[in-house]
Amino acid sequence: MTRESRAVALQVLKGGFGKSTIANALSDALARRNNRTLLLDLDPEGHLSTGLGFYNRSTDGLDFRDVLLGESDPSELIEETGYGFDIVPAQNLEAVNKDLSRDEVIRSDEQLKTQFVDPLLEDEYDYIIMDLAGSRNKLTNNALVASRNVIIPLAPAAEALNGIRQTTSKLIGPLREYMNVEILAVVPNDLQQRLDQETTDRELLESMNTSERFAAYLEAGHGADIDAGTLPEGMNTQEVLDAHIPSFARVKEEVWEAIDNGERKPPTIPLRHRAAFTRAYRDRCPISVYDPDCDQLQYFDDLAQIVENGGLQQ
Repeated sequence: MTRESRAVALQVLKGGFGKSTIANALSDALARRNNRTLLLDLDPEGHLSTGLGFYNRSTDGLDFRDVLLGESDPSELIEETGYGFDIVPAQNLEAVNKDLSRDEVIRSDEQLKTQFVDPLLEDEYDYIIMDLAGSRNKLTNNALVASRNVIIPLAPAAEALNGIRQTTSKLIGPLREYMNVEILAVVPNDLQQRLDQETTDRELLESMNTSERFAAYLEAGHGADIDAGTLPEGMNTQEVLDAHIPSFARVKEEVWEAIDNGERKPPTIPLRHRAAFTRAYRDRCPISVYDPDCDQLQYFDDLAQIVENGGLQQ
């Protein structure tokens, strides 16, 4: 693992799991660590753009079609946020997806990489962070091909485990047949319930930290049997989870046993639900600007370090 320029996609095939919140705060953390950072809003809903004060979803001006399918300079799409990192706001993305899907577009899943990311990464930016829609489309495919590094946010909800299963089996696993795609981290988000009771927080975190099935999802395309939920022979569940679950969210099996036996108090695992995230969105600024003392900022700094390192250092 080395500190080098890279693009990273925030993706899970499910909406409402905190992709935009994490993309915003991660870009801010990278910038505060003196990295040249560009944030791409590739979700047609534009939630991320709105949260930073960029409201337009469509325009008669320049958009990704002019860069990906034309000859325009990618730098013409970039806006300054005023917070130390730059952004390409969501504009005309439904039309971009439609035009990328045309039969005459050759190597249509590689346009973002060749026309946008490759010209900017390293020379202009250290890191390019991409916020994606919760469904599959042409820009989703382009983003994964262009980044080949993925952070998967998960929230405590009934569909969380199905969300990661769909993401790895339908997107990441198939791509791994042709290229190296790394899952840098799986990040729990919006946690607020107790872990010593049967809550959705407990269900998500215990699965993330102990389950071979969850580990198998992470190794989709590397020989894991997704349907059976089993890893290939010789691959260890705990080692796989160590390589994908950040230390701030890692709770090993013996700790769960101690919690259930009343031998220790349950830990408070980030990323926690905080009203400050909603208020920062309302004020159109990153969380570090709205609340510099927010107790969750340190964990976005940890996540920024994971991006810089290209993975976890356990």
